[in-house]
Amino acid sequence: MKDRDTLLIASNNPHKIKKISEIVSGYFDKIILPVDLKRQIFVEENGKSFEENASIKARAYSEIFEDYVIATDGGVMIPVLGEKWNELRTKRFIGEEKKDFERIESLLEMMAPFKGEERRVKWKEAVAIAKKGKILFSKEVSGIEAVIQNGYNKDQYRSGIWVCSVLFFPQFNKNFFELDTNEVAQVEISWEKIKDEIQNFLVKMRKEYGCP
Repeated sequence: MKDRDTLLIASNNPHKIKKISEIVSGYFDKIILPVDLKRQIFVEENGKSFEENASIKARAYSEIFEDYVIATDGGVMIPVLGEKWNELRTKRFIGEEKKDFERIESLLEMMAPFKGEERRVKWKEAVAIAKKGKILFSKEVSGIEAVIQNGYNKDQYRSGIWVCSVLFFPQFNKNFFELDTNEVAQVEISWEKIKDEIQNFLVKMRKEYGCP
């Protein structure tokens, strides 16, 4: 890595932008977003894993942006739904154009027949970093288990993390949005793992190129 490195966060999700920005702060001189490119790019995320999808996105953006690109992909695994649920399409399972509240209602309807342990789910997250069309780093990690609630509070909804509206954590007896800072850090273990992986890679890159 050289002086004046720029990183493009290949996401329009406000939650992911915030998370990644916090992780890479201090490693890059400038961070930009897709909107700063002044052009639109369509990426077909047709990989067979979250890691593949993150890599597809990172590579696509790195072919039109000369510096570093970071992309992520994630979704919730719902074993009880079997083939009725594709975790790789968590956001798009009822259509890309749908609103988040429609997604929430559809998921609750799908889960209505199930009770207790059947409602357990787990989140997965993946990240990839690319430059000039080449993947430099990628990793997929798992989070902790949660339970899909029977309902949700519309007032707690936040853009970019609609699934969290229905995630209940028995160990805290709370919905995701009711957790305090320390509890959030515990349940977002996937992001903590991603943080360690990314920062370890960036430190290695700096050493490799002789940067302080």
